[in-house]
Amino acid sequence: ALRAHTDAGGVILLFQDDKVGGLQMLKGEEWINVQPVPNAIVINTGDQIEVLSNGRYKSAWHRVQATTDGNRRSIASFYNPSYKAAIAPAPQLIEKAEEKEVEASHGGKMKYPKFLFGDYMSVYVQQKFLDKEPRFEA
Repeated sequence: ALRAHTDAGGVILLFQDDKVGGLQMLKGEEWINVQPVPNAIVINTGDQIEVLSNGRYKSAWHRVQATTDGNRRSIASFYNPSYKAAIAPAPQLIEKAEEKEVEASHGGKMKYPKFLFGDYMSVYVQQKFLDKEPRFEA
C-alpha cells in the first residue's frame, strides 16, 4: 500500500499492471479505482502543472491499496523541471483572465508564489503525505 499523495513534478506516465489493480484516484470526496487496462498509460498531473496553470489543472491525489489479487507491478516515468527552474503561474494565463475580467475560479491573480523547483522538492520530501497547499507556501 502507498498512502495518499500528489506527485511533486510535472507530468507522470504510469505503466501499470495489466491485471492487478490497486491504484485509486480521489475525485471530489470519493476514492475511485483505476481499473487496469492492457497496454494503457495512466497520465497524472503533478504539483508543478497545478502551479503553472494557476490552479486550472489540479495535481491528482492518488494512492495504492493492497489487494489479494496478486503482486501489482507498475513503472512510473516522472517528467520534472530542473531543480534550478523558477516555477510560477504562467503570466499569459493571468493576463488573459484579467483581460476578460474573469477572476472566479481560474484567473485574474496569481494563486501560487514563485519558487525554485529544487526548493519545493526539499519541502516535498518532508511533507509528501500532508496537504499540498502548505508546500506551495513554504
